[in-house]
Amino acid sequence: MNATTARQGIAGTTTTGARNVKVKAPIRSYLVAAAACAATTAIATPLLAYFDPPNIVMLFLLTVLLIAMKLGYGPGVMSAFLSVALFDFFFVPPRFSFAVDDAQYLLTFAVMLVVALITAHLVASVRRQAAIADTRAQHAHALYEMARQLAGALTLIEVERITGEFLHDTLEIDSVIAVRSDDGVVTAGAGAVPTWVDTGVVAMASHESTLADLSAKIPNVYFPLIASRRLYGVLAMHATDERATLLSEHVDLLDTVASLVSIVMERLATVAKQR
Repeated sequence: MNATTARQGIAGTTTTGARNVKVKAPIRSYLVAAAACAATTAIATPLLAYFDPPNIVMLFLLTVLLIAMKLGYGPGVMSAFLSVALFDFFFVPPRFSFAVDDAQYLLTFAVMLVVALITAHLVASVRRQAAIADTRAQHAHALYEMARQLAGALTLIEVERITGEFLHDTLEIDSVIAVRSDDGVVTAGAGAVPTWVDTGVVAMASHESTLADLSAKIPNVYFPLIASRRLYGVLAMHATDERATLLSEHVDLLDTVASLVSIVMERLATVAKQR
């Protein structure tokens, strides 16, 4: 079993990736979207004397575009449906009624809704991808700083502190490096093992062949620290209920952190043998 397979087995999480993360818009965003649609209606009403109703549609589509850009997909979709309703009620004869005299307007409604929904989806996707790229860039910079600090670490306590600061500052999760001694005692880098650490998992991790069977037995996330096919310990991570999804959404990042720590643990072990 190689290191990557072992980490995937012991982590017990599903790699969803940042691309699948959906952030729910706050209620305030929906209220702002509704207000924007109402403002568009107010602005377009006096223009009805100069333009045909189908031309007024462009103003509502522009509103949906701006809402999706600024507020996200949810408010954008809501504004698409609301825009169709407002256009029908205020601009399509007979006005101030949802009845439609000319059946051709039904096609206008359908095209308007489809275009608005597609626009909201595309714009929100671009917005989401830009946010993901920005987050990844921040993580990459923080990861570089962590690697630079780990290069100068001389003790397990330092390694645990540097790793813990990175994970707490980046993902707001707690972590500890747990090591099982030859006599079966589980300790942490700083000596004390937090209560949330399952020492049984750490003990089982001493036998590499069992790592793939631990996915259904652990409440938190544990990554074996393996370098040159040798197990040096376990990187245990814990998040509150509000942050727990981050453990599955950032498995690749956590795996990279575990790999860096593994290399440093191997270096410390080599230095200790040479003394």
